[in-house]
Amino acid sequence: MAHRIVRRRFSVSAGELARLRRSPRGSDRRPSGSTVAARTAPAGGSGNHGMNFTDLGAEPPPVRQQAAVLLVEDFDNPGGWLNLEAAAAEVERVIRTGFAIAALEDTLLLGWIGGLPEYEGRVWELHPLVVRRDRRRRGIGRALVGAFETEARHRGAVTLTLGTDDDGGQTSLAGVDLYDDIPGHLAALHDPKGNHPFLFYRRLGYVVTGILPDANGPGRPDIYLSKPASPSRPEE
Repeated sequence: MAHRIVRRRFSVSAGELARLRRSPRGSDRRPSGSTVAARTAPAGGSGNHGMNFTDLGAEPPPVRQQAAVLLVEDFDNPGGWLNLEAAAAEVERVIRTGFAIAALEDTLLLGWIGGLPEYEGRVWELHPLVVRRDRRRRGIGRALVGAFETEARHRGAVTLTLGTDDDGGQTSLAGVDLYDDIPGHLAALHDPKGNHPFLFYRRLGYVVTGILPDANGPGRPDIYLSKPASPSRPEE
């Protein structure tokens, strides 16, 4: 699996985050020439008129700074990126190692998604996915996942995968000894409040394929989901 960075906490001033969130897209945008950009298209939907998908790696620094701010402010994980420096490093790592797709409305970054290669490119990990809180439940996340899947297929993916932590006690897998019956715990997996991200991915066709107990500390597992990159899997 792709390595995950250690996210160290530090205080970021509200003024600094607000400044970065308002950063203009800038006029020094580099020509893309990227295969990602060639396959992105207007991503309009309900309430999303004027939104476009672009190659985040081809955007100027102010847009990538906005991407880091989203990891700090809008990534729903208690152990997420609270360090702006680490978040910026993660944005650049994803761009450098795999690909990143941005959802832009004029100069405003609404969200972004990354893809990281594994197993010599046969598997692509969805990491990360983040959408501004004030633009959620408008289909942006779903559209970004679709763009990730299209790009990963183009790059030769056979399997798509992701990990989603239960770092806040949301699911039935949290706070229990999973080793006594891992298959049974996975079969009974549920979220009483219906808010954990694994439910979102299951609606998009991803299947729970595993778990890493205590990945984030005792009783705080990482849940793995996967799906075939193409509707019909290759023959044996």
